[in-house]
Amino acid sequence: MILLTIALLITFYSAQQLWGSYTAITTTELLLFICNISSSLLVAFAAGYNLKLTRALNHPSINDEDAFFHSLERRHYRISNAVITALIIAFLATVIGFIFLRDEHPQIVFVSIIIGAISFLFAISDSKMTSIIFPNYSPPKPNSKEPVLDTLDMFDDGQKYVLLKSLYKLYFLIISLLVLLIFALMYYSIFSGNNQTVSIIGIGFILFLCLLIFSSSLKPQKSHKN
Repeated sequence: MILLTIALLITFYSAQQLWGSYTAITTTELLLFICNISSSLLVAFAAGYNLKLTRALNHPSINDEDAFFHSLERRHYRISNAVITALIIAFLATVIGFIFLRDEHPQIVFVSIIIGAISFLFAISDSKMTSIIFPNYSPPKPNSKEPVLDTLDMFDDGQKYVLLKSLYKLYFLIISLLVLLIFALMYYSIFSGNNQTVSIIGIGFILFLCLLIFSSSLKPQKSHKN
């Protein structure tokens, strides 16, 4: 309820600021206002939907309990998608705002930072739904040598298969997009005259790390003979 109230207040504040300065506003300011309003609305939706699912948990369907919790789990991912989208929008708004508006309109950047912080806290916070969807979940120990493997242990075999399949598809999608982005920056540098060499080198380094780490992870481990 607190997150819902804060998100609605931020939405109202941003909308009021946009309405009051609409006649004398730059394109960048308009873009950031839209980002702040949309991301705060997404957080408000996630908080309100979370309350709705929590109430549904208190009155589960006794006719078909498995179908009820399966439906509840599918609906729970709407919250995750909304929070992640809000976090990314707020992050981009913070970066763009810090570049262009940190001196003239720092309040817009500050609102973006607040929305990003709320989205992040919402994303990492534990909930009653989390304990039901992942009953074996426990945060990795700080001194764990394999935190990734410890996190995977909370999934059963079916969930691990779905997760690894999704990550495999995501890996190839990211590689493809990075390659296309390098070509796009190359043509942008040629036709616009703005040199993007540093960006191309940075993206190329990320591409190299992704390919190297993925290839190294597939290498068989040394066998330890007794």
